[in-house]
Amino acid sequence: MYRIYNCNCISGSKKYLKDKTVNLMVCDPPFGIQESLMDKHYNREASHIIEGYQESPSDYYDFSFQWLKEAQRVLKDDGSLYIISGWSHLIDIMKVCDGLGMHLINHIIWKYNFGVCTSRKFVSSHYHILYLKKSSKSKVTFNTYCRYSQFEKEQSGKSSLYIDLEDVWHINKEYQQGGNKNQNKLPEKLLEKIILYSSNEGDIVCDFFLGNFTTAIVAKKLNRIPYGFEINSNAFDISIKKLGEVDTGSRLRELPIIENACPKNQGKRISSEEIDVIRKDYDHMLSSGEIKTKKEAIEKLCIKYQRGRFSIGNILKGTIIL
Repeated sequence: MYRIYNCNCISGSKKYLKDKTVNLMVCDPPFGIQESLMDKHYNREASHIIEGYQESPSDYYDFSFQWLKEAQRVLKDDGSLYIISGWSHLIDIMKVCDGLGMHLINHIIWKYNFGVCTSRKFVSSHYHILYLKKSSKSKVTFNTYCRYSQFEKEQSGKSSLYIDLEDVWHINKEYQQGGNKNQNKLPEKLLEKIILYSSNEGDIVCDFFLGNFTTAIVAKKLNRIPYGFEINSNAFDISIKKLGEVDTGSRLRELPIIENACPKNQGKRISSEEIDVIRKDYDHMLSSGEIKTKKEAIEKLCIKYQRGRFSIGNILKGTIIL
């Protein structure tokens, strides 16, 4: 059920994709820094790199405008777009997005395990991820509890959900020994996080610069429908075979079931009667010795009344707004 094409994404999308058909786009365009010449900096075995990597055109602003205009066209009104970029031409991408009227939801920093060693400047060891929607009024898919419930904790005692929702992501790059790979390969963990948060099963996930097909492979593993383009015929021929071997939905069967994930009443209007009941329930918990701390009470009340932490906390503080 996927639609993958071996051609330029700009002309290809005009030919093959209709307006407003894509739910989620994840794009990792060439950075415009002569990536094909950088193997020596990463100690890569040249024989394992797929030949034919396509650098970006010299006019990076115009290149960004052309592909982003197409991305905006094919994206549904409630769809979202993630752009992965280095710092060199980030300003061009941001100017284009602003000019097209796209709305920046988050500017995420992806911190990876190591960068190229330098002696005359600080080491670059992160990429930028722009999380966008078509306009400020668009309401996009965001599955807050797709990976953690509101009560899961790290060993440190911090909320797993809060850490996962922070806009600095610590995800290591993948370094596979041997095998053929394109110039840059995104880690599956990165794509899995994006796709789980910003799409649902059966949604169309599109990547204009497929490279190693990581977006398409992860999308298929998560029971989404991959769309996309790869201009390099060598990379296309190798990776399209890998995509065909992927078992649809296989990763979903491996993920843990999240209990008490999404409070059913979160976001719903709350009545003064419900507020009184929750406060009385809290007072009873305290007087009966059922709970020892306010934190413990909030967790119990969240589950019982299917409300979020923020809402219950405000009710107990008396600051809830009806």
